[in-house]
Amino acid sequence: MRCLLKYLLKTVLFICVISVSLLACTILFTEYYGGVASAESNFPPGTLYPVLGISFHSSKTGWMAGYAGHIWHTSDGGKTWNSQNTPTIKSLADIQFVDTKNGWAVGYAGTILNTRDGGKTWDIQKSPLDYFWKAVYFKNQNRGWIVGERGTILNTTNGGRSWSVQLTGDDIILNAITFSPDGHGWAAGEFGVIYTTSDGNRWTLQDNGIAAKDNTLWSICYVGKGDVMAAGIGSTILLSHNYGINWRSTDKMKKAYGQGSLFRIFYFKGKIITFGHKNIFYSDNNITSWRKSVFKVPLSYNECLYDYCLKENGGAWIAGIRGSLFHTSDGIKWEKIR
Repeated sequence: MRCLLKYLLKTVLFICVISVSLLACTILFTEYYGGVASAESNFPPGTLYPVLGISFHSSKTGWMAGYAGHIWHTSDGGKTWNSQNTPTIKSLADIQFVDTKNGWAVGYAGTILNTRDGGKTWDIQKSPLDYFWKAVYFKNQNRGWIVGERGTILNTTNGGRSWSVQLTGDDIILNAITFSPDGHGWAAGEFGVIYTTSDGNRWTLQDNGIAAKDNTLWSICYVGKGDVMAAGIGSTILLSHNYGINWRSTDKMKKAYGQGSLFRIFYFKGKIITFGHKNIFYSDNNITSWRKSVFKVPLSYNECLYDYCLKENGGAWIAGIRGSLFHTSDGIKWEKIR
């Protein structure tokens, strides 16, 4: 009888252990693979999950997005960040807010998120394709574009309640998209490919002289007065003075940065600013010479600067994948916020 009781006790304990293990696995599966990123563990951005996108709407209010569907919010200029609940664990590659309430984040497997209350609640918008979306650009609360895998460009005219495919099928990834105030647009990506549009509806391929040379473009920006610039792998810098009809490249950056990748390029306070890994460069004479920006606090060895956001009256921010954040008011001197 005693042996039987021991056997029954061991069996009950075994069943309890298995039940607890299954429950724990279910919780983990739900949190990390079932589609919900929780804000309960309010860890700072970059500590456990890399940061891949940043968007500020004012000098105080901003958001970061990154790996495993995580989005963080700041209301004090980036000194402190709080996690926001999202309905996905898919990694987010980009985020943009058009005001303090309306924002979008995009990422892996066709993920499109939208908020209309500053990120208190995020909802999934239906994507027409399950592709990897790399960048999102909205002109206002209604009209926006998304670019990504298979050379695809999506468009919405109703704030993302419905998305339509404008271009797809090319065996490349488009990494960036931008528009000028007068309605011209550009999308750039692998192998130096650049598409352009004059109205946001029809896109055509531009010949920039580096296509098929493996010079992937990571970023493209409108400077003004018809000037467009692009940056990418191998310290590639391209410039056009006529909306991208003709392009020229320069090797000046290679002398300053070697063969490093330039992740972003933008125009701010009369200067062209580009950066990659742990270096920020600026030029005030259209890429013929470059200087390194000044850091009040030196960058750490493993710093990897990746995305930026700017507001003409609020300054410019650059974020690193480890959650670091830098701010400038003149494009030359950068202060480390965190």
